[in-house]
Amino acid sequence: MNKLYKYRQLFENFFSLSILNALNVLLPLVTLPYILHTVGKANYGAYSYVYTVLQYVILFSTYGFNFSATKQISQCREDKETVSRIYNAVIACKSIIAVVLSMLLLLFSRIVFKDETGILMFLYGLGMVVGDIFTPVWLFQGMEKMKYMTIVNASSKILFAILIFIVVRKQEDFDLLILLNSSGYLLAGLLSVILVYRQFHLGFHRTTFRDIVSQFKDGGAVFGSTFGMNLYRNANIIILKQFVSDDLVGLYSAAEKVIKGFQSLISPVAQALFPHLSHRFKGQPVKNNMRLLRKISLPFTIVVAVVTIGVYIFAPTISDILCGKEFVACVPLIRIMILVILFGEINYLVGIVGLINMDGQVMFFRSVLLTGIFSVIFMLLCAPCWGALAAAWAMSLSEILLFVLCLFSLYRINKRS
Repeated sequence: MNKLYKYRQLFENFFSLSILNALNVLLPLVTLPYILHTVGKANYGAYSYVYTVLQYVILFSTYGFNFSATKQISQCREDKETVSRIYNAVIACKSIIAVVLSMLLLLFSRIVFKDETGILMFLYGLGMVVGDIFTPVWLFQGMEKMKYMTIVNASSKILFAILIFIVVRKQEDFDLLILLNSSGYLLAGLLSVILVYRQFHLGFHRTTFRDIVSQFKDGGAVFGSTFGMNLYRNANIIILKQFVSDDLVGLYSAAEKVIKGFQSLISPVAQALFPHLSHRFKGQPVKNNMRLLRKISLPFTIVVAVVTIGVYIFAPTISDILCGKEFVACVPLIRIMILVILFGEINYLVGIVGLINMDGQVMFFRSVLLTGIFSVIFMLLCAPCWGALAAAWAMSLSEILLFVLCLFSLYRINKRS
């Protein structure tokens, strides 16, 4: 009966995440063509740049908690006092990082954003940072209650989509897109606080210095991994802007958004497996865990490969629907980045679900950091000549490199066990 409950819980989590990720695909079908048509390529490129900078603030404040705290909570979810201590310590850590980094960016805003509009958009976007602090994805995942994560994130995305059609009516309204993002994030944070209190009976209270230091230490290696991952997944827009026009940045951003949208169709499987396998791997021999990971990997890879091939074949139609006919230049970029769907999802399964759950955080950190460095160097060398094509190739080649490094790390873990 207990085993049946575990599988039912896994299916419920997968279903909840599938709904959320379906929204990630369906909402851009409605909003992305409207945004691109209304604000234009150049303004969309400027918006994407500021949005990416804000995502880095969120990345730093999230640190490695989405994995380290998820793992902790999944292994002690029955102990309410421990869960409460983790919850408050992580919120405190995220707040500290967010405040420090936001102040630094404001201090150097003239260098980072170069004009008044960029600075204003950054100020509009601080609501995204605040909302993210109080949206504990790691708590919902660790407790294997992804339906709550779906509720808060779906509410945020739907609000953002509705407000776009009400507020963004002309080209000059592009800066308000960030303000709308903030509204969605703040709604997600507010709903999260309410759900955490009512469903898990957790509230805010003072946390100890020791608990804060402990969370920083535990999330350190994982943070290195997520930072390295973002070097090759999100830094392309920032680097690209230094060498090409806002039009080309907007073109690349649109193509990247299409690829990430299709990735989100498959990611619920791996996201649901992370806390589930973390619980199952605990105390088990490495050989058994490797066997289970291999058993899951084959059907998962087949599903991802089918989606990848489908997107490659129908790339022109997908680009027309999601980006509009004037963005026909997105098609070659989408086809170059197609391997991001295949290897990106396999890397999540092998690297995060596999390596991190088998205490291979440091190995994964090194692999991702090397990948991130490769991507940045590739971009700096090739972007001046190839422009947006360099960014697309950097994404695909980086995922392939990370896949090879992760397989090598798993081989080392298996060999020494």
